[in-house]
Amino acid sequence: MTAGGLNPVTQFRDLYEREYAAVYRSVRAIVLDSAAAEDLTQEAFVKAYRARHGYKPTAPVGAWLHRIAVNTAISYLRRQKLSRLLPVRLYVPAANSEYDEADARSVVEEALADLSPKLRAVVALHYFQGYTRDEIAATLGIPSGTVASRLAKAVATMRRKLGDQKSDTGRLLDEGALR
Repeated sequence: MTAGGLNPVTQFRDLYEREYAAVYRSVRAIVLDSAAAEDLTQEAFVKAYRARHGYKPTAPVGAWLHRIAVNTAISYLRRQKLSRLLPVRLYVPAANSEYDEADARSVVEEALADLSPKLRAVVALHYFQGYTRDEIAATLGIPSGTVASRLAKAVATMRRKLGDQKSDTGRLLDEGALR
């Protein structure tokens, strides 16, 4: 048994079935294209399958998979030169109507436009997957302090971009607003 509950060497099919949706959501949040996210999620699982014998159970297997998937998504964005694409689902609007919700998403998309793929990856893992700073650090193979600084930089960039739009659209960047 591994830290994640399933052994990727002997239980890869179960691991795939358990983790696919979460990995897909993370990739989708980074690349913003459903079809590309499906392809990249599959590519990430192929990479994980090929690397399964090298998995070390020092972190949950889900974190290991997310690291592979996030790196795959960032590589895709670099290859496609799509570093300005943004995740839409990071905002849970306070609005009730579909029009208000779409308008609020549009505002947040504009705010996220300045984020690099690395910042979006940290934001997606934190707000989509609920990963802690230490879990993100383990997933991406970066220091915990780097995670904290990337999250802070992402929020500061978004706040600068939003300016006074915040008062018009509700709680955009409060802790609960991005969950």
